[in-house]
Amino acid sequence: MPSNIRILSEALANRIAAGEVVEGPHSVVKELVENSIDAGADVISIDIKGAGSDLIRVTDNGIGLNADDALAAFDRFATSKISDEHDLEAIETLGFRGEALPSISSVSRVRLVTCERGASEGTAVTLVGGTVENVKPAGRSLGTTMEVSSLFFNTPARRKFLKSDRVELKKILNCVTEYAILYPHIRFDLVVDGKSVFSLLPASGISERARETLGSAHTGDVFPVTYPDGPYSVVGLVGKPSMARTRGAFQLLAVNGRPVRSRLLSAAVRVGYGELLPRNRHPIFVLVINVDGRFVDANVHPTKREVRFGEERRAFALIEHAVRNTLMEHDVAPTLTVKATGAHQAVSGAGSYESGRRGGEVLATDLPLRTGELSFPSTVREHAQTPVDDSSIRRTGESGHAAAVEAGEQVKFWQLHRTYIFVQTREGVLIVDQHAAHERIIYEQARRRLSGIAETGSSQQLLFPIAVELSPAEFASFTDVEPLLTRLGFSIRPMSGRTLLMEAVPGAFPKLAHDAILHDLLAELPSGRTADRDIIESIATTMACKTAIKAGDALAQEEMRSLLDQLFATELPYSCPHGRPTFMRMTLDELHKKFGRT
Repeated sequence: MPSNIRILSEALANRIAAGEVVEGPHSVVKELVENSIDAGADVISIDIKGAGSDLIRVTDNGIGLNADDALAAFDRFATSKISDEHDLEAIETLGFRGEALPSISSVSRVRLVTCERGASEGTAVTLVGGTVENVKPAGRSLGTTMEVSSLFFNTPARRKFLKSDRVELKKILNCVTEYAILYPHIRFDLVVDGKSVFSLLPASGISERARETLGSAHTGDVFPVTYPDGPYSVVGLVGKPSMARTRGAFQLLAVNGRPVRSRLLSAAVRVGYGELLPRNRHPIFVLVINVDGRFVDANVHPTKREVRFGEERRAFALIEHAVRNTLMEHDVAPTLTVKATGAHQAVSGAGSYESGRRGGEVLATDLPLRTGELSFPSTVREHAQTPVDDSSIRRTGESGHAAAVEAGEQVKFWQLHRTYIFVQTREGVLIVDQHAAHERIIYEQARRRLSGIAETGSSQQLLFPIAVELSPAEFASFTDVEPLLTRLGFSIRPMSGRTLLMEAVPGAFPKLAHDAILHDLLAELPSGRTADRDIIESIATTMACKTAIKAGDALAQEEMRSLLDQLFATELPYSCPHGRPTFMRMTLDELHKKFGRT
């Protein structure tokens, strides 16, 4: 009986391998640029025609190759970057698998011209469909030029399924931009269809290169990140929350100089921003993790875009803390700024930030106060040691940040449309969203109590207990979270069936419909197997949203003062639990510009 198993030819095997390595023209650009970086080049030029399908030419001034190596480079699994299995445990180069060049050459026409240091002449190698057509001497200076033309000429199905030229070109531009940012010491020149897209001279660092490639629209308010942690470190940039986009935000994650896609790291960035960012917004960031090669595995996929960490929790915490600490070192509160638009002026939500820190506290300037001015800090900082006032917003709080004025001064608060609170500061005016501010206060109170950090909240005994009928799903959820509700100040006991008797409620909210709040708390709980932290987050967020004062609620002077006192005693006063800003500032300078006084 004839055998049904056969050995594939080398040419067919290379074409199959090319399907994994060469996803499209951008994959070719990626592999060739990585080879140039590994070769020690400090000048890399990329020339693109026909969105990469017609021609991709990458030229560098790296170490070059001799005649033998130039030919051997197109053999499968031929590489100069590792020699045995032990090298895989600490990879220090971008390429190492020895698959890129044979895969690329098997589905295109390739011409390599290279010259190594000290050689009197170079070598030119021409391949068509992976078959060597010609090898001959060639004249060129130190370095290598790789020309890839007629991509997928012998696999028409692959060429047919390429995206439009616009989409493929965008992928190439994104690829080159990533490496240009990650390697700012290298000069990058990119030419598309004969027109220069950019010519980037060596830059001082990631920040300067990011500004050159992304423009001020993406780098107007970014903070530099430097966060060492033993064998790990994180460097890069994070954008101010107000710069977040609904889509298309520039996000770059890299590990040891290699751009990667990682759900783990992306989630860590999101957690680092926390409640500073609305759930439907995406931040701008460039973050590079540098780690000993022994703690990370880049040999996961032929494209090398995926990595695995030996200590995933540590990698997650590293990114989370790096992002959070950087944001807390800067003022991330929005500032209303005035921009000229012809004969008119417009107010936008993006603004400048002040930097500086003094012991991690809420800072106030040393300038004397004018009559009627509040001593609100010009720069607000996280103050983890300041406890949140447990009293209701309906009570006048003790003197705090909002009340720190010179003796004899009477500070006035102004409520606009029963929604926003205006108050004068040294530098202009502070505008507070009363609902968002109260949400932040209640959220942090609830989270501390639910986590056991703070004592159980005070309870208000109901004169007439409330009978609450739950659905089967709500009753099942209630049995799981009953201890957490008790920590908030609820006193609820089962009666018969799915009926509960609510006898006491959190003392701060005696007038609200607590049976409705209980239904909301149970309905918003995440389904399935969920971490305790997510359950606590859900309860605290729902509690804050449903019980906070609303737009339209009139507040007395004492109530507004208490609200601001408590807001600036929270850990994160900048935003509500949903990521909306709690306050904004408008400076006197901006007002002067608006009225033409400057």
